[in-house]
Amino acid sequence: MKSSYVSIKKKLIISYVIIIIVLTCLSSYILYTNSILTKTYNSFIESMLMLNEIQSYLGDSKKNLDKLLLTRSTNYIDLIYSSIDEARETIKKFQKTNITEDNYMITKDLLNLLNSYEKYSEETFRIALSSADERYIENYNNSNKIYGYIFKALEEINYNLSKSGFENYGIMIQHNNKLFNILIFMLGIVLLGSLVFAYVFSINMVKSINKLTEAAKEVSKGNFDIGTIKIESNDELSILAKAFNKMISNISFLLDEIKKKAELEKEAQFLALQSQINPHFLFNTLNVIAKMSLLEGGEKTCDLIESLSDILRYNLRKIDSSVRIYEELKNVEEYVNIQRTRFLDRIDFYKDIDKDVLQYYIPALTIQPLVENAFIHGLEGKEDKGTIELSIKNENEYIRIEVRDNGKGFDFDKDIEKTKGHTTGIGLKNVKERLNIFFKGRSRVYMKNRDQGAIIGILIPKVGE
Repeated sequence: MKSSYVSIKKKLIISYVIIIIVLTCLSSYILYTNSILTKTYNSFIESMLMLNEIQSYLGDSKKNLDKLLLTRSTNYIDLIYSSIDEARETIKKFQKTNITEDNYMITKDLLNLLNSYEKYSEETFRIALSSADERYIENYNNSNKIYGYIFKALEEINYNLSKSGFENYGIMIQHNNKLFNILIFMLGIVLLGSLVFAYVFSINMVKSINKLTEAAKEVSKGNFDIGTIKIESNDELSILAKAFNKMISNISFLLDEIKKKAELEKEAQFLALQSQINPHFLFNTLNVIAKMSLLEGGEKTCDLIESLSDILRYNLRKIDSSVRIYEELKNVEEYVNIQRTRFLDRIDFYKDIDKDVLQYYIPALTIQPLVENAFIHGLEGKEDKGTIELSIKNENEYIRIEVRDNGKGFDFDKDIEKTKGHTTGIGLKNVKERLNIFFKGRSRVYMKNRDQGAIIGILIPKVGE
């Protein structure tokens, strides 16, 4: 299954997000745990402070009662009641905290003892203030006895709280140790995962970059035969490798085109050297011969010499120059005129031309070699009557040129493209290469046999008008 494209930026962002999520979860869990521990500790401290307040209020009431008995002053009565009420409210407040069931039952007894303590204290100072004898002592002793019970109850609550606090402290210590181990383990996992990811990511990236670097070095040395660079990372580097491969392919194609063009230029130079006879001398001589033939009554000989003169003049132009189709067609007609003289009535030549394409440009000597091929390789040696059909058709943005004959057809086992024309020396391969260069790869040359004979066709885009 082909993996989808993931950019390097996206890979890095995903890895960072994963690390941040893991660290955030760890931090959140630590904060939550610390919050619970802090609340537990605060509750314990608050409970201990409440117990101290209750003891302080009761101590104040006892001191104020003693002062009242010593001074017989009523100023201490409100202070006694106020201290006992404060102690009672604090006990009720303590009951609403998160205490155990045992401590809650003790606080209920503590409230009852506080009521009894208030009752005996009240009887003590009432009798003491109303008489001068010692009858208040019995109530005072009962008050002190209950005062002692209250403090014992408070000590029991304090003991339970301390015991529970130490137990919770032990649990907290165990929990913190476990949390510390988990934290170290998770941080190790995150650190190890990050290192593995960074190592694999960097190794793959460096490996891909090294491939491109080595290929670039070979190309800089002029070696374009380096094969296809394959990078499976599906990120910017794979796109860069594909672009690099495409660039190498284009450069190789252009170099091949330049090489082929150079070969064609050498061939053209060779043909030019072959034609280094004085063309003016040749044309003047042909004209003299043509006039002599006309004076001697040889009109056909005169036409034949004029056709030959026109063909030679047309062939002496640069092979890479462009001509309009009607110029090339005129040269074909001159060539056919000469061949008709040779083959007499054995060959029929037909044309089917769309006149609206005659103004477009093609390379010189494009159609004539196709017709020459039909004469030389198609119909030569044919005993019965031969036909050659030339059609030039307008096909929207293209022009289709076909030459058909009823000869022996192509023998595709032979290298047909290397076959050269007898008069021009320009073979089908030459025509194909020049069309490819002139039309920048947009032309097509095809050959095929039919029931009787063969077809050579070219499809070219319209250039100029």
